Amino acid sequence: MASTCKSELILLFTLLLQLDVEAQLGFKAGFKTYTPSAIIHEHIYRYVPTDSTRLYLIDSNKTFVTADSTVVMTEAYKDKAQWKTVRYFNQKRQQVKLEEYKDEALQEVNEWRFDEKNRKTHHFRDNRVNGSLYRKQYDYTTDKKSGETVVTESSFFNNKIEFYTKMYYDKNNVLYKEVRMNDNNKDIVHVETFTYGENGKVKERSVYFPEFKVTKKFPEPAGECPLKCTALLPAGVADKFNPATKTGYIKRVLFKNAAKINDPDCKEYEYTFSNNTNCAVTVTASKAHKLVKFRYKEKL
Repeated sequence: MASTCKSELILLFTLLLQLDVEAQLGFKAGFKTYTPSAIIHEHIYRYVPTDSTRLYLIDSNKTFVTADSTVVMTEAYKDKAQWKTVRYFNQKRQQVKLEEYKDEALQEVNEWRFDEKNRKTHHFRDNRVNGSLYRKQYDYTTDKKSGETVVTESSFFNNKIEFYTKMYYDKNNVLYKEVRMNDNNKDIVHVETFTYGENGKVKERSVYFPEFKVTKKFPEPAGECPLKCTALLPAGVADKFNPATKTGYIKRVLFKNAAKINDPDCKEYEYTFSNNTNCAVTVTASKAHKLVKFRYKEKL
């Protein structure tokens, strides 16, 4: 999940870097109104790669972006309600705050703090619906000889410690082990180790439970995919994108890149085809489904 969330932010910032037009509209977040310089439209389709490619719209949203990209609001409609997610970034592109609204009612607030080395030190989560408060605190120790780092996460619920987690990173900053301890910071609940595939994703998790002296292994299909099954590529379609004919444009991109998408070596994959100006088509496949995510930028 963390890998998915990271790729989403990378793609979002790729589109944000192209903003250069003064804004004309405004969007409201809380008690403040912000002026956007662009809107990023996103449409998600279920993808049926038959002889005649079929696309079924299953979700859509709009993301409003300020000129300096420090405030980003995503708006969607679900269950007859308007849902808004507002992200706040500092000048270093670090997300420092997130607010979630249902209609105009604030549901939850998340805040992050960082130290002078740009390391996350705190995460606060305030559930405004049930009044629950969550807090995570991060402390770092680094072995100067090996270059390995141990991050100790202290997790609190309503200001009471719940558990501790020690996360072990090698000299390349790759997480290879987590040790969960109970609220006394002594008794080990479980030890989880990670094995990675050539694409850099976890391909197996091994969890040892000392109380029962049992080890359970969990395969992760995403880590088994060859490196070539994840790529950022040119769209390969010469015609300019028109929002009024977006479905046709998506199908032309899929047809043009059919050989790549249907590579028999890639049972699961994620390809993003971009025209490098204002739109990108991301195609993903897993055992559960095939999806097409289409994003295009509207300058204001």
